[in-house]
Amino acid sequence: MLLHNFLSPYRVPLFAELAGRFDLDVWILGDIRSVRQWPSEAPDAGFRYRVLPHVTIPLGSRYNVVLLNYALPAELARPRPDAIIFCAWDTPAAFYTAWHARRTRTPFVLWSGSTASENTLLRTLTRPLVQGLVRRADAFLAYGSRARDYLVSLGADPARTYLAYNTVETAQFARSSRISSAERETLRARLGIATERVLLFCGNLLELKGVGDLLASFARYAREDARTTLLLVGSGRDEPRYRRFVQAEGLEERVVFAGFVARDALPQYYALADLLVLPSRSEIWGLVINEALACGLPVLATDVCGATADLLQDGVNGYIVPARNPEALCEALRRHFSTRTNQDALREAARRSIEPFTLARTADAFEAAVARACERT
Repeated sequence: MLLHNFLSPYRVPLFAELAGRFDLDVWILGDIRSVRQWPSEAPDAGFRYRVLPHVTIPLGSRYNVVLLNYALPAELARPRPDAIIFCAWDTPAAFYTAWHARRTRTPFVLWSGSTASENTLLRTLTRPLVQGLVRRADAFLAYGSRARDYLVSLGADPARTYLAYNTVETAQFARSSRISSAERETLRARLGIATERVLLFCGNLLELKGVGDLLASFARYAREDARTTLLLVGSGRDEPRYRRFVQAEGLEERVVFAGFVARDALPQYYALADLLVLPSRSEIWGLVINEALACGLPVLATDVCGATADLLQDGVNGYIVPARNPEALCEALRRHFSTRTNQDALREAARRSIEPFTLARTADAFEAAVARACERT
């Protein structure tokens, strides 16, 4: 049994892969529509799932909520799974499920992406509770090396901690990004892009994602280079403020707000761009990095993104800069578009670097963790 907070589209392929290896039941704790403009169902997912009764409590924004699954005790009392996998610890359900697993002697695997860079007051206050949860787990799954190190710092046994790299269906993204010149020009015309080069951002338009830092850096860079457009794909509560900034800087012709784009259409946008920029101030992983690399698109990301430690090599397939530093972002743009930079080599390195990070490899880690948890119990 696997419990996850939301049925996100990027999790569906992984769950389907796991269902081919386990007799798997997926329990979803909340409705993804409360935090994202994504579909809440997956009718052809290829695995069994159900959404548990819940109450959603917002914490100041649409993107930060607490889920209360009031029926969970009764629900867990019915099945007797061979093992339970629980993702993250940002919900009361995680702590109850861990207690239930210990009481019923059910192997319990904790799956986490949190890293030490999430240095918030809430994280500090809840650390003792999380350490108690970690002590109850029989094995651990980490999104990447930074998540593994953080789990170990909380008390996880390194020998029972497995790297289940956060990833997407990379081969599918690679195929879908191979668009013709005519398709590329049609998309450019629809978006109103007239410049030679395109910088791409994909994500929520929030300060947490560093969009303000990106706009500040692009305002500087645009004064030096008239050949580049910044394309913002996504939506969010801070969008009106960003539009006012663009207008105040006179960048209306150089910054395009594309709005929400369905996941299936994203490879076309990666194919259109010269560089993906993820300037986050806090980012557990950053799956857009996987997607962009699979499409042969180099990535500029901040050092707080969990994925940078495992997926990016500065100057090889992208660039890594400090968070909250518009000048560093601007300098990386100058570096990328310098005549000394081999763009083709960066693109080829991007494609090669993501090849090992497959769903099958991630599922292998799940198998190993479950086996270890069962042996220990």
